[in-house]
Amino acid sequence: MALKKPKTKEQFFKCEQATWEELNSLVAGLSKSALTQHIAKNDWSVKDVWAHLADWMIETRRVLPLVLEGKKVSAHIQAFNEEHYQKNQALSLETARRRLERERKRMLAYIQSIPEERLLGERDVYVWTAYATFNHYDQHLPALTKFRRATLRRTKRTR
Repeated sequence: MALKKPKTKEQFFKCEQATWEELNSLVAGLSKSALTQHIAKNDWSVKDVWAHLADWMIETRRVLPLVLEGKKVSAHIQAFNEEHYQKNQALSLETARRRLERERKRMLAYIQSIPEERLLGERDVYVWTAYATFNHYDQHLPALTKFRRATLRRTKRTR
């Protein structure tokens, strides 16, 4: 579900920060082993989600110059996700986390350089930036929320 579109660049960054904090709060305090367990049957782990988000930030930074030039760029989402999921299986948990943090900083710096009227006024620019950041985090929140609850219940039962 897409979050409400911000009206200013400042609101864009506040929305990104709030959604980022929500994403992080769902994994805070979970064990390293929990973060590499599959969230649900046939689903990704938290590590996989981190790697996935970082990959889309990298892809968005690659594509945005083209979009800003007015070129149409299509995304083959399922193929991209599958290819990168396979590539990222060998990543360690720490590497996936550091990579996500690094790519988020780069993504936000790039977005900061985009004039507000283009960021919020040009549909394709907004879609790529929002879906590389807060709208993308938001898509993963329901599964992470469910995973956190289940993990905490299991932990309580084993005590």
